[in-house]
Amino acid sequence: MSYIQVNGQPQASIKVETGARSGEHLITPLLLSFPHSGEVYPDDFGPNPSLPFEVLDFPNDKYVDELYHARNGLGLASVHALFPRAYIDVNRHQHDIDAAMLEDSDNWYGRMQPTGLKSGTTLFWSRTKEIHNIYDRLLSNRELKQRLAHCFVPYHQSITSQIEQMRQQHGCAFVLDCHSMTQKDAQARGGKQRPQIDIGDRRGEACSPAYTEAVADAFSDQGYDVTVNGRFVGGEMIVRYGWPEINQHILQVEIRRDLYLDEDTRSKTGRFGQMQKDCGAALGQIAAFVDQQKK
Repeated sequence: MSYIQVNGQPQASIKVETGARSGEHLITPLLLSFPHSGEVYPDDFGPNPSLPFEVLDFPNDKYVDELYHARNGLGLASVHALFPRAYIDVNRHQHDIDAAMLEDSDNWYGRMQPTGLKSGTTLFWSRTKEIHNIYDRLLSNRELKQRLAHCFVPYHQSITSQIEQMRQQHGCAFVLDCHSMTQKDAQARGGKQRPQIDIGDRRGEACSPAYTEAVADAFSDQGYDVTVNGRFVGGEMIVRYGWPEINQHILQVEIRRDLYLDEDTRSKTGRFGQMQKDCGAALGQIAAFVDQQKK
């Protein structure tokens, strides 16, 4: 197990829930991924001390893991990043790095192929809420490599391990990559209101059409406005693990945050319980579909 230091003590960087099993076999080959719901801030993060916590925490998909609490009763496996998204974003490519953030970018051990420079949303986020600088310092190569080693690599190793077990046991694997999104697009994109639920499948490349339809129907049946690839087609998780050609399927599900929390205070609203209930009902419907796909 990999660890991060929190208040001077070692703390696991990820959590794996292995799900219900019959003997050594996972009953339902459906894995939930929570890459952005971490609440544990490592000692070596070192963000700008003038930033209010609500602003620093803004990138996190707060409470999304709680919304899908029904996974426990359904016996589903899950992998959780316990560190915050801004510390290192496991839904970004390993080489998605902004050289301007590093003290010594010329000697970085890997490649640099950044994609989120304008928005500050690379592997190591540089901005929050579009305008606030997360750091008032440059970051060392050593500290960033440590984040990769103790957070990024273990997360993806755990996802890979769970998927491979499912494929070996059932001949298929299905992943639900669980996220939230702000009520409106960034100002740079016009500030347009987003759909209530948006499902990304890389325009049909990351899973079977039947899986996309099953997940969309599961949320639509709970009364939500659902779009497919309407706002996000899916990030690194979808690209990395979506291979329907080998019966390995993944979807990214985005829930609009104002449906269950106050985006500014980061507090749950009175509608949180209903959203959790609806996610549970949708998840049960999705699990039933996956059970039908087993060999």
